[in-house]
Parts: sequence; structure tokens; C-alpha cells
Amino acid sequence: MFVKNTVLTIALLICAQMVQAQQPADEWCGTKGQSPWLDWYFAHRDSLKAQRGADTTWLYVPMTMHMVGNDAGAGYFPVNQAMRAICEMNEKYVPARIQFYLVPGEPFVYHNNSSWYEHDFDGGSEMINANRLPNRVNNFVVADPAGNCGYSWQDAVVMGRSCSAAGNSTWSHELGHHLSLPHPFYGWEGFDWDYSQPAPTEIYGYPVEKMDGSNCYNSGDRFCDTRPDYLNYRWSCNGNLESTLLLHDPNDSTFRADATLYMGYAVDDCTGRFSPEQIEAMRTNLYTEHSDYLQISDPLAGIPDNISTELVSPIDTQLVQFDNVTMTFNAPPNGSIYQLEVGLFENFVPTIYTKSVYNPDDAVVSIHIDKIMPNNRKLYWRVLVYNEWDVCLPPTSLPVGVFKTQNLSGTTWLERNLQFELMPNPIAAGTKATLMVSASTTLDGRLVVLDLAGRTCLSFPLELSAGDQQLEIPTEQLCAGSYILMLQSDKGTLTKRLVVGQ
Repeated sequence: MFVKNTVLTIALLICAQMVQAQQPADEWCGTKGQSPWLDWYFAHRDSLKAQRGADTTWLYVPMTMHMVGNDAGAGYFPVNQAMRAICEMNEKYVPARIQFYLVPGEPFVYHNNSSWYEHDFDGGSEMINANRLPNRVNNFVVADPAGNCGYSWQDAVVMGRSCSAAGNSTWSHELGHHLSLPHPFYGWEGFDWDYSQPAPTEIYGYPVEKMDGSNCYNSGDRFCDTRPDYLNYRWSCNGNLESTLLLHDPNDSTFRADATLYMGYAVDDCTGRFSPEQIEAMRTNLYTEHSDYLQISDPLAGIPDNISTELVSPIDTQLVQFDNVTMTFNAPPNGSIYQLEVGLFENFVPTIYTKSVYNPDDAVVSIHIDKIMPNNRKLYWRVLVYNEWDVCLPPTSLPVGVFKTQNLSGTTWLERNLQFELMPNPIAAGTKATLMVSASTTLDGRLVVLDLAGRTCLSFPLELSAGDQQLEIPTEQLCAGSYILMLQSDKGTLTKRLVVGQ
């Protein structure tokens, strides 16, 4: 049995000279070497394959997400984005019959350290060795992973948060490195070449792969079902999912690089697969070098697709103190990871507040908002529900709660029961302003527009019903300048400033 080697990618000495002075300041992937495990694998591949036979087993890989922030505890990668990234990665690994899940009890670990949040490779080494946990993939998410989008090193994976958006293949790429896969252009990292010329036969003593397949098992990525690829920079593909650039192998045979491989450098829209030989290597790596990952053989309990989190309060436009808001909901079956989101609008764009909680003990969960909410606003909230195994959101729409904020300790009856906003404001002269009114009860009153000298410019009666409504305010009679809009009733008076432009 292969003994686990703790020195993995990047450490291969053949690359040390190659990378010097030729590597750009900013790279997509910081992984430059080949895993020493691959040497053992290629020496025993045939016997291992014969021993396992037709292998259709699903392999489940545990992971802990290390969320790294700065010294002040700011900048963490949001939990919902981390879950989405794992969900998308799992979809990409379905053909390999490999799925990743979060370690129960330790799905997320948070670190406040600015020298890790934005680090060079020395800082990355310190971060990994100070925090690596046993028997799982340790996945660190930082702001700047040594000038790269990510890298796999010292039996851990480090991701840059800016390269972890929806549809990005960085996570799948780096986990491929973690499970032994090199770049298909291995040997060309940091190497400059005029691609209109035939490729050299060797780069720093490492053979360059040829199109005829004569050296495919001892050159490039050493997999014969991946085409030669010399492109060591991010590149776009043509309609055939190949490089637009025509390459020349050492025999001057022309070809285009395959853009579909996750382990290459083609842009995300072009990629879409691991090759069968790559899949075989990753699965063998899990059976041997990373056999300590294989702790379960059956899926854990997921979350039903028709899950509907019951929101308890505040709902139904309930009025709450703007600087003291607590959200309460009933924990759904199998849920253990919750993310609260508060938005200015029903589509949660923008989301003005998020907070995550893990494995609360109570069936009724309360989350206190440790931030002052906008005052006199209607706001929306929802709860995203996950567990360690089920990291994808259900396809059903999530229930949304609505509440209104006010300073209840110093408001009048009218302020507590009626909110209104002018849109747009300022407004161009001659166009109509819209008054957005939300009333908790019926109300009769009058709307008055005064100039700054106190003269009445407009005045008309109001009959408001409970709920949301829009009132149009004509401005044809108003000159450019500032005005006071007053909503008067026997319950009090509310005022807004109206600015009319030229």
C-alpha cells in the first residue's frame, strides 16, 4: 500500500527553476508541480485497476471550510456562496462518482488574521500548518492566495474569494490537483514560447507531449486521453471547444488545445469534464493516499426539496425597533446550517445583512441582528437552509417575511402606523413625483406642499386605506427649488423634503 506523502503539489524541484522570474504577477492557479503520488500510481496502475475491477462505488469526501478574515474579523466568504460553490463542484464531480460533504460538527472554522487573509506562499504555509485538521479536505477561502485564484499545497486547498463566483471552475480545478491531477500543460508553467514555432522536445529536461501519443505516459500530464496542451495562460475557445491558437508539437504536427478539461486554463464557459483516465487517478488517490477521507459509504440525510421554513416573526409588515431586531423561525427537518438574509427589496438585491448559525439546539431558532437596520423602512427577510450533506438550495421558492422599522421609543402614533417615501427625489420640473405610502390602518388627512417661506403651493385631501399605495404629486406649478411636503391628520403630521430641479 502506498504510504501517504505529505509533500504534494508545488514541491517538485523540476519546476523551481522554471517558475523563476517568468511567472506573471497574477496567476489563475498557483499549483505548479506534480504529486509524487503519481509516480507510484503509474507504476501500479494496471494491477490496481485489475484488483478493483468494474468500480461503480460512490465516494464521499469530507471537507472543512476555513473562512479566513482580516484581523478585525471582516471579509469572510459568505456561507451561502460557499454552499453554492460546493454544490456546483459536486455537479462537476458526478461523472467521477465523487461527492464532497461538510464534516459534522466542524463544517466551518473562522480565522481572523490579515497576514493569512492576503498572503504570499510563506504566509500560506503558516496558515495551512497552523490550522489543518485531520481526515478531511481542508479548504481555506481568503482574499488573496499568493496572487492566484487558488492553489493546492501541503495537503490543503486554498481558494480566492474573488474567483469563487457562480459558474467558476476554480474549486473543481484545485480539488483535482488535491486528488493528484496536474495541468494538461504540465512543464509549460511560467515558460515563454513563440507558439507559431514547433515546440521544443524538452523543457528543463521534461519531455514535451506529442500529438502522435508516442510519449503521452511520460510527458504533459501523463494521461493519454488528454490531448497535448501548451497554453499556460487563461484562454478562450472557439465553437468547437478548442483553442483559437494553432499549436505545433515537436514534430511540427499542428493541433488545437482541448478547452473542455477542468484542469486546463480555458475560461469557465469552455470547460466541462474530467477525462476517464483523470477520473481513474482521482478515485485511486482516494482509495490509497487519501483513504482516511472515506469514512462513510452511504449518503447522509438530505433536506426535502419541498422544504418550507416557517417564519415566526417579524412577519406581515410587523413594526419593530430599528436598532433591536430579532428574527425567529421554526427549524425544518434535517436542517443544521442556516443563513439569515435581510434585503431592501423582495428580490434581496441588495442584501443589506447576513448572518449564519450552525446546529442550534432549539426547534424554534432566534437570530438577533447585531447591526442597526435602516429606520422607517419596509424590509424583507428569509432563511436559507442547508445541512452538512445537502449543500444545494431546494428548487422551491423560499418564504419571505416583511417587517417595518421605526424608532418606537420616540415616535408618534402617526409615525408608527404610516411610512412614506418620495420617488424620485430630486425630481425634474414638470414631471410627477410619486409618494409611496404604507399605512397600517385607514386614515383621512391632507397633503400640503409648502415653499421654504411657508407659503402653500399645493393642497389636496387624502383618504388612505390600510396597505401600500402610490400617490402622484404634480409639479407643473412648482419652480425649481426646495419644498416641504406635509401629511397632516388629527393623529399628527409627517414631513418630507421635496427638491424640484430645472
